[in-house]
Amino acid sequence: MDIVENTEDICLFAMDETGIRLESKNHYSWSPKGKPTIIEQNGCKKGLNIIGATEISKDFSMFTKAYSSVNSITAQEIVYFLQGLIEAYPNKTLMVILDNARTHTAQIVQDFAALHEDKLHLIFQPPYSPQLNPQENIWKWFKDECAQSNTYKNEKELQRRTDEFFSHANSHPQEVKSHAWARSFYK
Repeated sequence: MDIVENTEDICLFAMDETGIRLESKNHYSWSPKGKPTIIEQNGCKKGLNIIGATEISKDFSMFTKAYSSVNSITAQEIVYFLQGLIEAYPNKTLMVILDNARTHTAQIVQDFAALHEDKLHLIFQPPYSPQLNPQENIWKWFKDECAQSNTYKNEKELQRRTDEFFSHANSHPQEVKSHAWARSFYK
C-alpha cells in the first residue's frame, strides 16, 4: 500500500457489478395498531445493471457504466468497461481488484488484459471473499441512498437518480474514502 499510495502514476481500483430495480427494497414499515402491514410489490424486474470501479488509494474517484437489466452483463461488457477505464486514466498504470466471476475470468477479458499489460493489471480476490472488495461497500451505500425506500416510474428516472448519486460521490471524495479506503481492507 505504501508504494501504491506514494506513486502518482499508479491507480488502485476495486471493481464489481450490481443491479438496482425500479421497485424498492424496503423491508421496513409500520402500520396502525391492529392492522396488517401492507407493502405493495408488483414483481417488476426492470432496472439497471451497473459495472463500477472506485479508486481506493488516492483520489477516490468512481467510474461506472449502466446497462438495462433486460440483459446480464457479459465478459464483452467487462472488456468495454476496462477499455473505458484505461481511456479515462491515460497516463496511469491501473491495478484492478476484482472477484472470480465468470465474466471477469473469461478468456476475452484475459486476452484484453494481456494485450494491455503495460497499463492494466488484474488482481483476483480469493474465491468467495466479497469482504475483501471495497466496491461492495460502495454498492451498499448506493443502494441505501437509491433503492432502499425509493420506487421509480421507469428506467430513465432510475438512471437520472443513479447519475446524481455518482456525481455527488465523485464530488465528495472524503465520503467515498470513508466507505472504500484501501487501508481499511489491506495492510
